[in-house]
Amino acid sequence: MKAPYDIIIIGGGINGCALARHAAFAGFSVALVEKNDFGSGVTSRATRLIHGGLRYLESFDVGLVRESLRDRRLWIDEFPGQATPLRFLIPVYGHDRRAPWYIRTGLAMYGMLAGDPRLSEHRAFSTADALAFEPALDGEDLSAAFLYWDGQSTWPERVSLEMALQAEEAGATIHNHFEVEGLLRVGDRIVGVRSGEREIEGRLVINAAGAWIDGVRALLGAERRPLLTRLNGAHIIVEPFEGAPRSAVYHEARSDGRPFFIVPCNFLMLTGTTETPYDGDPDCVLPLEGEIEYLVAETNLLFPGARLRPDDIAYAYAGSRPLVHADGSNMNAASRDHQIHDHWDSDGVDGLLTLVGGKLTTAPSFAAEALEAAARKLGRPPVGHLAPQPAPDGFVRAEPRLARLYGPRTPELLAYLDAEPGRRRRVIAEAETTVGEIAFAIEREKACTLGDILLRRTMLAFRAGYRPEWAETVSREAADWLQWSDSARIRQLADFQGELERTLARS
Repeated sequence: MKAPYDIIIIGGGINGCALARHAAFAGFSVALVEKNDFGSGVTSRATRLIHGGLRYLESFDVGLVRESLRDRRLWIDEFPGQATPLRFLIPVYGHDRRAPWYIRTGLAMYGMLAGDPRLSEHRAFSTADALAFEPALDGEDLSAAFLYWDGQSTWPERVSLEMALQAEEAGATIHNHFEVEGLLRVGDRIVGVRSGEREIEGRLVINAAGAWIDGVRALLGAERRPLLTRLNGAHIIVEPFEGAPRSAVYHEARSDGRPFFIVPCNFLMLTGTTETPYDGDPDCVLPLEGEIEYLVAETNLLFPGARLRPDDIAYAYAGSRPLVHADGSNMNAASRDHQIHDHWDSDGVDGLLTLVGGKLTTAPSFAAEALEAAARKLGRPPVGHLAPQPAPDGFVRAEPRLARLYGPRTPELLAYLDAEPGRRRRVIAEAETTVGEIAFAIEREKACTLGDILLRRTMLAFRAGYRPEWAETVSREAADWLQWSDSARIRQLADFQGELERTLARS
């Protein structure tokens, strides 16, 4: 019988995968289990920004900003192509709450804290210069504008996968499509997890299930106070409109003062986001009609020439953000920081930690904190932050499309594509995706389902011109590799369509 793992991690989103990678690199024996696919949850439904949290300087949360900026640098250095610098424009209007001098001061502090010359530069524009830079920007009452740098990860679900694969290469065992249905328990101690007839034993279980952590906690039995407050964040994706910005734009929504972004993303424009309280199933989250109308209206206010309508939207999505629980009706009190919850303290159950909250950007720091807590529970010496693991990036300019998807795994993919004739043949005439990428997803990247391939490996389902017949074509290519019968292939098509309907709204 296999010896118990040091750590079992439940949840293959960005936090769980970052923790698995960190723990495996530090020499722990690790099992990572994910009920759907790596990065398939809230990670795939974010604004796709890797940022230091400029607005947190306003509340003097310098520690959080410094941590976020350190992690931003790690993303860009260690996942080249998958995480890149992104230029932002902040327009300032006479009716805004913050005057130009205030923004200039904040950006100066932000640049100093960054400690990264690539991302420290900022620049002030006069009204005339701002309109010369972005001619379609609303010019009425515009008093100034500022340029600064942050970061973007266009496909963070693929970064989750990359982290999981790196963990496996360092000795971890990783399982997608492994839904934890029970916790193995001996007395007052959790000693493993169960999915159907499969059991995995471990000395410590870490619940990193994101928006689903309260569901995992419910496996302990008895009703307990929730650890999470969940807020839905909606986003719309549109084709570049007339006068679409060359840079990302960050402003406060005029209707409610919330942070509002218009971001170039994969040759389309991403607009977000909202905050709507949500206590439903996090597996089935779609934008509300009112949220879509809000995002369309705010885009048109900032870029009047866009004249967007809801039927201009290529697709829309929403994610259920897991924030540290706030009592009462004031959702703004929910913490944007993260916590590590030891169930011995609250539930009298040992061997179980839960990671609560956390952001996309700060997943590496959260992983380091979680591993420190795990080491203490296991009687192991402190680990600290990982030594930098910079990846070569020479391929990014040569293969930009592949680099955005595969990041540091791009050289391996290129060798795979060239190993056999025909692997560079396009699987669909209208898209660049090749037959070899389908095979690579299955052979090297743990893809098990049609949804894995279309939504989290090739990303074909997110193209503005996506058509249902593409799924049919890809299913036939995948069937040979995964040995699907025709009836199994048809079930895969139905399952994929169901996943699309639960997670993406198309006009």
